[in-house]
Amino acid sequence: MRKWLLSLCMVLALVACKDEKKDVNAKPVVKIGAILPLTGSQAPTSEAAKAGMLKALKENTNPNQHYDYQLIFEDNQAKLSSMPAIANKMIMHDNVDAIGTVTSAMAKVIAPISDQREKILYAQSTEEIDYKPFGKYAFVQGFSSIALVEKVIEALKKQKADNIAIFGQNIGIQTSIVKDFERRLTEENFKYTINLSNPGETDFRMTIAQIRNKGFTKFSTMLFPPEKDIVIKQLIEAGVEQKDIIGMNLDMGKPKDLYDGTLSISFDSGTENFVESIQREYSLDCTHSAAEFYDFVSLMIEAYENLYKEGQKPTADEIKSYIYNKKEFSCMSGICTVNPNGFITNEPIFLTYKNGKWVKAEE
Repeated sequence: MRKWLLSLCMVLALVACKDEKKDVNAKPVVKIGAILPLTGSQAPTSEAAKAGMLKALKENTNPNQHYDYQLIFEDNQAKLSSMPAIANKMIMHDNVDAIGTVTSAMAKVIAPISDQREKILYAQSTEEIDYKPFGKYAFVQGFSSIALVEKVIEALKKQKADNIAIFGQNIGIQTSIVKDFERRLTEENFKYTINLSNPGETDFRMTIAQIRNKGFTKFSTMLFPPEKDIVIKQLIEAGVEQKDIIGMNLDMGKPKDLYDGTLSISFDSGTENFVESIQREYSLDCTHSAAEFYDFVSLMIEAYENLYKEGQKPTADEIKSYIYNKKEFSCMSGICTVNPNGFITNEPIFLTYKNGKWVKAEE
């Protein structure tokens, strides 16, 4: 009996030594978390963001790196009230090193937590013009509405279009973009008219007829689907050609067939190969969310590898400093610029929808 117990103890001791040796040689693990509304009305955008992160992990990791990288996802069902509990769980239980989320509104709720725990916080947003830093370790990536407007103004000048009718919505960022557009059109002495509708409206035919009777020949749509689809369809039915319609798109999913040839401005959804691979590998329409969250994971991996220290991880302050020092860099969203306030802006581009996919338009 004693011999049997002695043998068992020796076996257990050897196993323990083996496990201990394995732990000593293991690479430190860097965990990148994301709190996304993976269910509900915002699910398509969030699923695209998740796909972008998964693709970035696959394409930016290899066995020779200093760290092992893992992704952790949580669904907040688009509820702000659930954010603190989820963030605490990810930090305290899952031991994440950075957290990403889709809007600055969601990020602001958990910024005190990420600050206290010294974790990088990343968010996607569209409020560059009014953006103010809200967290010591927070970065926000998105577009400049002013840059979008300037791009359209530039296009109108090239086309020598001295009049334009704008269709916008009384909703969030759309309202502020319309105001920026109105200001610049006034400064450039354009003739313009603005029609602001409420979400849910479905009949714009009378308004279109009145606008055309006043001599307006160029049209700009700043609406979310389905209202955007409805307006473009009714413009075309009224005899307006696609080349005379310029859209400002915050969503770059697969549009209706009627979009074919319509000019749109947005920020980049990634290279053609990236867009096609997201569609092929994840069965999703590639949106700018996929590109931006690809950028998030890629940037974190780059920072950790370049700041590697034997036996430990770089601090949030060191990662923050690394990102600020990049200033401008090539990213999946095009050209990214790191502003002094922590807002990472994407360069706006013109796109056309041809043969079932978005392609960059000739300048």
